[in-house]
Amino acid sequence: MGVSDGTSPGKVAPYFVVVTLIHVAALATRFDVLAARLPAGADLAIMVAQFPLIVLSGFFEGGLDYGRPMPEFPAWMRIRSRPVKLAMTFGFIYLCCVTLQTWHISIGPIDPTPPLAWPTAQRAAWFAMFTAGMFFPFYLAATGLFIPILRVITKPLRYLPRPLGALLALALGGGVGLVVFALVTSTALGAYVAGVHRLFAEQPALGLGLTGGLTFGPMLIGLVVARLRG
Repeated sequence: MGVSDGTSPGKVAPYFVVVTLIHVAALATRFDVLAARLPAGADLAIMVAQFPLIVLSGFFEGGLDYGRPMPEFPAWMRIRSRPVKLAMTFGFIYLCCVTLQTWHISIGPIDPTPPLAWPTAQRAAWFAMFTAGMFFPFYLAATGLFIPILRVITKPLRYLPRPLGALLALALGGGVGLVVFALVTSTALGAYVAGVHRLFAEQPALGLGLTGGLTFGPMLIGLVVARLRG
């Protein structure tokens, strides 16, 4: 897990509940009807603001004591805190949604952007299905891949006094957000991603294979690692 400071999940549960609500609200702004009502540039500001929260959440999560280690179980069972799993999953969904929408990518059936010709209610249902309706695959990926990556990134910060580590986690997240902002607004990268998009459109089987890998890959890796440890 990293450098645990012995904090029980219950002590930081209020923080993760608040972060979950923030990520859910940010995710809602990705629905184009709501996005159209935002001030110019607000979507990018919201995006940049998510990264400090995500890295800070990784800093706190990596120091939690979940009790008896259970290496024989997959990650989603070892993380024994519902607020933690909800916050991380919705943060992960938001990042995936931004990525797919920014560069107009659809990977197999995964596409958060409904056709413009559809009525608003049908388009809202499509967006809800991509986000809330696909919660479990995102949940598996978040617990099996996203959280372990954040633990590694924030591990050095947990050797520091907690207030200092938390401040540096926020600063690190802010830096990551600015880098992502530069990538999102890069025309060269946008042209490259457009080429990838065309490849998926021409070869839908490739998109379906990648979807399956991203969905079930982290879970299978977790099961294999758990079996080897057992």
